[in-house]
Amino acid sequence: MSRAYRILIVEDEEIELSALTMMLKYNRQDIQEIRTAVNGIQALEVYREFLPDIVFMDINLPGINGLDVIRQIRLLPGTPYFVIISAHSQFAYAQEAMRLDVQDFLVKPIRLEDINRVLDGLVQQINQSRSRKERAQYQQAKIDAIRPVLESDCVLSIASMRSNTPIATIFDFMQIPVVSGFVFTLRGQDTGSPLLREIKSRMQNMGICCIGEMISEVCVCVALSGETIRPAQVQEIMGHLSYTLSTSGRHCQIGVGSVAGCADDLRRSYEQAIAASRDAAITGVPLAFYSGHDLPEQNALAYITENSLKIVQSIRAGKAEAVASQLQTFFTSFHLSASFRWVQEVAYWLYIMVMGHFPEQTDGLQPISSEHIFATQDIAALRGILSNSFISLINQQGRDAELQSNQIVTGAIRIVKSRFQEDLTLDSVAEELNVSLFYLSKLFRKHTGTNFTEYLTQVRVDHAKKLLAAGEMSVKEVAYAAGFNSQSYFSKIFKKYTGIAPSEFKDQPAEKG
Repeated sequence: MSRAYRILIVEDEEIELSALTMMLKYNRQDIQEIRTAVNGIQALEVYREFLPDIVFMDINLPGINGLDVIRQIRLLPGTPYFVIISAHSQFAYAQEAMRLDVQDFLVKPIRLEDINRVLDGLVQQINQSRSRKERAQYQQAKIDAIRPVLESDCVLSIASMRSNTPIATIFDFMQIPVVSGFVFTLRGQDTGSPLLREIKSRMQNMGICCIGEMISEVCVCVALSGETIRPAQVQEIMGHLSYTLSTSGRHCQIGVGSVAGCADDLRRSYEQAIAASRDAAITGVPLAFYSGHDLPEQNALAYITENSLKIVQSIRAGKAEAVASQLQTFFTSFHLSASFRWVQEVAYWLYIMVMGHFPEQTDGLQPISSEHIFATQDIAALRGILSNSFISLINQQGRDAELQSNQIVTGAIRIVKSRFQEDLTLDSVAEELNVSLFYLSKLFRKHTGTNFTEYLTQVRVDHAKKLLAAGEMSVKEVAYAAGFNSQSYFSKIFKKYTGIAPSEFKDQPAEKG
């Protein structure tokens, strides 16, 4: 099959540029299109639009040199092959070219036989790369076409073991590396195919592969990872999922099984998830993890549920004294008519019910294990560990609010410092951080002491000062490299922030030194 290639030539000398263009145009039949650029800024603009297969790059360009242009192109989409052209065969250039994974190095004046030799080698590499990609895409397309069937068969196999094909074999065929995983189920009015698609998307955003199937109005999902999943990670992942689903208006109860160390153990995790889901339905909590402990009798559940809701209200209101008082009343009523072992069982389920209402705030808190609860020796110790845990949750709410605001501002600053050359606005950054425009504006001024626009402008001016001090770029090139839309606007802003014009700043010997 005939293949065509796009070529970009970056050369500031007109005669050299014309000569190289003509040699390529009239001696190669496999070139689709040739485009040219005379400096680094123009080269980046042409590259973004053109996405060439091969780039001939002169090193000694005005402003940004060729090696720096290659570094910036490497950060952009595409996988071009680079050929450096230079008037001098300097070892330092060759060394840096190797670090930048440049394919070849041509010394001016360039001969036709040298061009053909280089292009023949590059064309062969490009064809091999394209063939590999096409084969991989074809194979992936076949897998994607039957993936829904495979996922369904895999989940049904985990739920019933009806398939003769080992589950691990199905994972291998779907190209899903599995070291560990766990099963979780969802019940509720909103369960169905749309919910299943949303869960897969949200799990993927957390870096977890997820497959699922609807079985008898129960959404059965299998979370899979190529690394070992720790129980604490399961709590964090599922807590976040439960929270995001509830905030999006989807109200369902989630049951979570324990982590399986291999594919064959997922059946046990499925059975545990079903049991935890039933527990969640009885207790009314949105999220339940399999514990291995039986539920209290139904006559006790109503009282536990009632008190758990009161404690949840006090926690959300930040009333630590009310929590302690409610726990005192709760344990006193059971202590008068039950054995201590029974009180421990009741305490365990009270803890599960309360914490189930705060899945998004358990990160950073040390969870109380069932072993810890059943190892207590008296009511005072039992009440103490629950009280400490619930009060820590109150404190965590305050820390979470402050931490969230810090993270939002840090994220905004990171975007500005890494992408100040783009057309950034407070509105676009707020949308990217998923917060309101006014909230980000308020937080930004609170944490930095200035507004977003002033901060962005200062970052651009500081970068422009460094480029001007280097003395390798014109004022116009510096303006665009620093993120300004025009030279005149840049000059006006630069003088406002520094007190002098860019041209004057550039000519200051002290600044260059």
